[in-house]
Amino acid sequence: MDLYHLKTFFTLAKVKNFTRAAEHLFVTQSAVSHAIKKLEASVDTPLIVRQGKVLDLTPAGYALYRSCEKIFYEIERADQEVSRYRHEARVSIRLGSPVEFGTTILINHIRDFLDTHPDIHLDFYFSHHLETPLARDEVDLVVDCIPHALPNLETFHLFQEQYVTIASPAFLKEHGIDTLEDLSGINILSNDKQLAWWRHFITAIPESKQACLKQVVQINHIRGIINGAIAGLGIGFVPKYTVIRELAEKILVDPFPGIQPGADHFNIFIKKEKLAFEKNKALVEYLTRLKPSEFGAE
Repeated sequence: MDLYHLKTFFTLAKVKNFTRAAEHLFVTQSAVSHAIKKLEASVDTPLIVRQGKVLDLTPAGYALYRSCEKIFYEIERADQEVSRYRHEARVSIRLGSPVEFGTTILINHIRDFLDTHPDIHLDFYFSHHLETPLARDEVDLVVDCIPHALPNLETFHLFQEQYVTIASPAFLKEHGIDTLEDLSGINILSNDKQLAWWRHFITAIPESKQACLKQVVQINHIRGIINGAIAGLGIGFVPKYTVIRELAEKILVDPFPGIQPGADHFNIFIKKEKLAFEKNKALVEYLTRLKPSEFGAE
């Protein structure tokens, strides 16, 4: 089996699309198709199956894919081992996280790691959809509050993400908001119209009070919800770490401090093969040593 053909197959198996595989490999789509045909001919068995526009692997394809994972992760690890002997060698890590957490917290706490490991170059990938980049090896590891069910993952707990309701003091005074009943007719700032964003708050209040949350204004970004609350557009609900400064300076207040919403769990997710790399292991160890308070959590 030709190593180039294997690399092409491995890339195609991860992205499940000939066009995207070609883009990843910087070749034409026909070159990808040719390499796959050559590989299937060399092993004398089909490796992929097409059902309309959907591409999947045959049983033989899945078996070869699992072997390719070991082969190419080992090649990557070997390259990094050899790189230690090159002059001023540096290795790279691609770290993924949700947008708000990455831009407001992670960026502010990564300098010490980079100062301690000058041989490591770190790139960031901020997105609300991290499972696909993780599966395709477009990132080496992710920090996320959404559970990931990919096979062969290692998970490391970081902290419990607390949520808080927020509003400007002037808005609360203007609308006379003291109880949950006062929310009837008040704009509820949410990432979605169905209030799935507010689920931790909703499950923490009596069912009879939940009907008060009905006048929903959708703002599909956390920072937009925060700024909307500051501007007096309504009452928001956000991770507490995103409004530490605003709460401390009384720009925003929690109108319902007696309600304790549920919490999400932030974890590190990394493929087991990737954890074998010293660079990734060092970053995981650094992040897990940080105290929750450094992430703005309790």
